[in-house]
Amino acid sequence: MIRVLFFVALLTVSFSFAAPASLPEKSQKMKLPSSISDSLPWFAVREFSEGLEPFTRTHLEKITKKSDRTALVYFATWCLPCRAGIKRLVENVDELNKNKVSVVLVNIGERDEESIKKWIQKLNASVFTVVIDPFKRLTEGFGLVKENEEISLPRTIVLNSKMKPLFMLGEEGSDWPQVLWAK
Repeated sequence: MIRVLFFVALLTVSFSFAAPASLPEKSQKMKLPSSISDSLPWFAVREFSEGLEPFTRTHLEKITKKSDRTALVYFATWCLPCRAGIKRLVENVDELNKNKVSVVLVNIGERDEESIKKWIQKLNASVFTVVIDPFKRLTEGFGLVKENEEISLPRTIVLNSKMKPLFMLGEEGSDWPQVLWAK
């Protein structure tokens, strides 16, 4: 009997963390921090490739010049809404390309590179540039959170072709990912 109660309690807790049955109609736009309202500061993180190459503001600038918009999509492997949002990005990769939207997935705060790699592969998200930011250069450094604070996820910053931040999104709605290219 105790095992049955434990199992029921475990299921209840599991379902309480499940993604909501329906998404809000619109993605939640948020105010850009003043530290990035005009441009992004210099940063250095690592691109998730075979050699874990450096990824800096200069690398991002090359991506933004080829696109009308670039989305910095912050995620963590433990974040269920992030998983759902990235799945929708993968499902819409042709539309993203057609609308000249580049996606850079930014893993924040995690250091288990093998786990991140498996997570990305499982979602077929390696079609996007993936960077890892275990030291929060792209959150604390961008003014999204104060030092030693945790960022609430999901979070996306959308840049124009000149790398100027246009807007920031919090919760993704049923307009995700179309909101990334909508004028």
